[in-house]
Amino acid sequence: MPSSASARPLLCGLLLLGSNSLAESPTRDVPEVPRAEPPLTGMPMRRLNLDHFIGGGVNPTVAEYKVRVSHTQRLGQSEDILWRDTFLGLGGQVRLNPCYTAVGPTLNWQPIAIFNLKAVVDAYGFFGTAGMLQSFRSPLDEYSDAVQRANTDSQQTYGTTGWHAMLQPTLQAQIGPVALQNVVTLDYFNMRLRNGDTLWYDAGPDTLLPGRGLMLTEEVNLVYFAGPLTLGATFRYLLPFYDEENFRPGEDVKAANNSNMRLGALVAYTFQDGGYSSFNHPTAFLTATWHVSHRYRAGQETSQAIPFVGLGFSFQQDFVY
Repeated sequence: MPSSASARPLLCGLLLLGSNSLAESPTRDVPEVPRAEPPLTGMPMRRLNLDHFIGGGVNPTVAEYKVRVSHTQRLGQSEDILWRDTFLGLGGQVRLNPCYTAVGPTLNWQPIAIFNLKAVVDAYGFFGTAGMLQSFRSPLDEYSDAVQRANTDSQQTYGTTGWHAMLQPTLQAQIGPVALQNVVTLDYFNMRLRNGDTLWYDAGPDTLLPGRGLMLTEEVNLVYFAGPLTLGATFRYLLPFYDEENFRPGEDVKAANNSNMRLGALVAYTFQDGGYSSFNHPTAFLTATWHVSHRYRAGQETSQAIPFVGLGFSFQQDFVY
């Protein structure tokens, strides 16, 4: 059974893959799952932490490298399991993929073991490569893989800039080798789109997102720790919010349904548990999640039997001072 220090990177990577956030705006890092341990082996009072993740997947195609740097301060000295691993982390992150780069500050606050809150504000720079960015006028427009390939071939992709803000509360618990998370993410986007378009496609959420507006995501992860091996199940529901301005005049605003839902399995293997050291918790991840509901991938254009499959690798660096 992993320590609370090792549970965190495991669940970070698994949630990244399970939620398919490898090439999208929200950061899907998740906090460490609490576990009762002797106080002397717990979290250091302060440390500089670097989290690295690289991964990719298909259906849809995604790829990304992310590094997060954070100064993490332990908030108390309690030996109680609920208050033992409380902390405040302030730092920043850089995300790089074939489509864009994103840079911005981060906050990670855990006032009690069963609750964590993350906040991110980051700036985007799109390269106009790898089929992105593509923008659309209405939520009723077609944005299937075939449409996007045709748009790419006709050179309708373009580079642009924008920014994004995220607020992510997490409820979490661990009993023995079993851990459960419920992660709710609220994202706001402000993108510079051309030609009067009001929406853009991102492969991570795999839907049309508002150029200026909100998206809500809920993720539930249930995992079982068996030594260095982790097995689990993951569920994700994603809902973009549209205003009347996102539609063409006369269109039925109730006709759009670009939400999606996935359910699947995940597995990870941690090669070593180095504690809080300069190289620790190298972990390989694999996930397969099926499209329970989707405008195109639940049997309409792609067979529902074909899952999103993701692979990834992560490791941590901790410098205690």
